[in-house]
Amino acid sequence: NEHVERIIDHSWLEHTQRARRDNRMLYDGPLCRLAEFRAGAAELHLTLGPVSYREFLGTNLTHAHLRYVHGAGVMANPLGVSAALTSRDGFLLLGRRSDRVIYHARRIHPVGGLVEPNARADAAPDPVATMLQELREETNVPAERVLQNECLGLVRDKHIVQPELLFDIRIDADAQSIYRCAAEAPDAQEHSQLVPIRDHPAAVVNFIEQHLPQLTPVALASLLLHGLRHWGGGWFATTRGYLR
Repeated sequence: NEHVERIIDHSWLEHTQRARRDNRMLYDGPLCRLAEFRAGAAELHLTLGPVSYREFLGTNLTHAHLRYVHGAGVMANPLGVSAALTSRDGFLLLGRRSDRVIYHARRIHPVGGLVEPNARADAAPDPVATMLQELREETNVPAERVLQNECLGLVRDKHIVQPELLFDIRIDADAQSIYRCAAEAPDAQEHSQLVPIRDHPAAVVNFIEQHLPQLTPVALASLLLHGLRHWGGGWFATTRGYLR
């Protein structure tokens, strides 16, 4: 679609110039577009294709309305991965995004990133491996410290309609140790701080009520799906109204 391509080109030029001016992180690179998915009783089947960050910025991030004009097929829809982290001493940890990121700056968002093609041409992309890599890059927590890593579900950010796989990760380290590790992480600049929440049903509800405008849609979804898994459908039924 030539009209969409022109929009993507213009958006990329504009935001590249703005990123240089404001010292924000922006670079193009190959990503994995979610073409379709199918959920089974214990499996999630994903069909992925090629796309780029440039296309993501020009469609989902800045012109999400294009899906109403030209159809959902023009959207980049790269697959993201995010995790609700639980420490050994009973805290859920999210991150506050720094001023250097392109979108959702200063808002509370889980640790995560975007799925890229496998470095091996003969191997499929691996969202689970991507999640563990993002965990290491953003918190410096090695994979051997992960006690449990389960997929909670597939959601979409209601504003940019980007698909995101949510994980529930339990770490064999207390919150203070994770803070110290995160300060030395390779991608520590993506977050200005880690945000602790007591891993308790009432504490999570209280946190959501106090911080709702600061939470990204994916952060809110990660907290609600974490609660659904650990505290059941009754708790979820009383809190899902925050998704409106």
